[in-house]
Amino acid sequence: MQFLGRLLDTVSSVSTLFINPYRVKEVQLSDYGGGGKVRLKEEGRMVLYKNTQCQSWDCVLLSPETPTVALRLFQVGSEEDAMNWFPQYALKLRPFYEILPLKADTAQTIVDCLRSHPDWSSAHIAVEKGMRECLKHNYVQR
Repeated sequence: MQFLGRLLDTVSSVSTLFINPYRVKEVQLSDYGGGGKVRLKEEGRMVLYKNTQCQSWDCVLLSPETPTVALRLFQVGSEEDAMNWFPQYALKLRPFYEILPLKADTAQTIVDCLRSHPDWSSAHIAVEKGMRECLKHNYVQR
């Protein structure tokens, strides 16, 4: 039965890669406690995992408000993509997750903006998305 559950998880993860690898999704944090998932990097509340079962790299945003649930910000099939996007997400999303309680839909709009305009700062994204309270964050004011 456990094997069948792992098989379904792997099929689901692989199919997600083909649908939209940058779709923000709520995930159970317990899914990242083993079972072929290796923690590669950590920056603030962002963690990059390598999923050896389906050869993906998952960027997860941890939340102290919901210790059992996290937001998976991307699940890509390329290490190069993961190593490119993870530092940008870690740097530019910090003012948002430290000031706002991020839900999947809000995080999705921020991530979409960041991906569409990778040269924009957090301040640009905050203004574009109407999240001006994030402009008060120390990182943005520097």
